[in-house]
Amino acid sequence: MRKLGVPPTARVLDVGCGPGWLARFLAAHFPAMQFVGLDASEPMVMQARQSGEGVPASVSVRFVVGDGCQLPFQSGRFDFVVSGATLHHVADPVAFFDEIDRVLARGGSVIVSDLNRNVPRLLWPLVRLADWIERQLRPAAARQLAEGFVSSYEAAYSPDEIRAFLRRSRLGQRVCHYPRLLQHWIQTPPRGNGQTPDVHPLEQRVRHDGT
Repeated sequence: MRKLGVPPTARVLDVGCGPGWLARFLAAHFPAMQFVGLDASEPMVMQARQSGEGVPASVSVRFVVGDGCQLPFQSGRFDFVVSGATLHHVADPVAFFDEIDRVLARGGSVIVSDLNRNVPRLLWPLVRLADWIERQLRPAAARQLAEGFVSSYEAAYSPDEIRAFLRRSRLGQRVCHYPRLLQHWIQTPPRGNGQTPDVHPLEQRVRHDGT
């Protein structure tokens, strides 16, 4: 966040916050910032609120139910917007990106990460193993739920699809797209030195315009 130039008293939005782990983690490290976590699932938001009961009163963290494609916030409300492992749940990524752009303040920063459907075939056994392990760690009542690593990767978007969505969205004018081996990484460029983030040698770095 510091590399992106996020101000120390920033207003931060986590889109697709789930049980609120990321918002609470960031709040613990940046207590002067104001955090809002949003998720379409009311049970997830309830869990996030219950888990956040131990957060000090001096830290501003709240969780709300809402649609990532119709964010219930004023335009320019947030200095930093983050979203992780949510995009593959979104039916209209262009609307999702446009809404992030709308609520992002002028000069604000954004990071969106999600799974990359183009996982090399050699890695699929590892994905299936991770899926099995994660299911064993779930509460017994949740082990048979359809959602898992395998289904999430199958529902994810390819690099070409992400680039097309960004070209059609207003957010595409603000960000770079880095398709990595297992995930997509979309963010505003770091400030100060004019350099772009480090990219693994095996990964192909592609800006939003596909060059």
